Amino acid sequence: MSIQKEVMEQIKTAMKAKDTVALEALRALKSAFLLANTSGNNVSLSDADEIKIVQKLVKQRKDSAALYSEQGRNDLAEQELDQAKILEQFLPKQ
Repeated sequence: MSIQKEVMEQIKTAMKAKDTVALEALRALKSAFLLANTSGNNVSLSDADEIKIVQKLVKQRKDSAALYSEQGRNDLAEQELDQAKILEQFLPKQ
């Protein structure tokens, strides 16, 4: 199953569970996929492209968490790290 299809299934699950943190992270990922699909000439993204997008979003979340921690906003940093963990499940094991 492609990452995009798996994200759609996870969104449905998060909606049913009323998991707002997961839902926010998954919707951001879905949005990034849609943006990449419409901006390029290719019709669909390859698996490598999908993984690059997920890696980019995880890095953004971790960078944001580091900035929030430096500023003493641990509540926001924790939320960003939780979203990064959710997004990391779509990356291949290292």
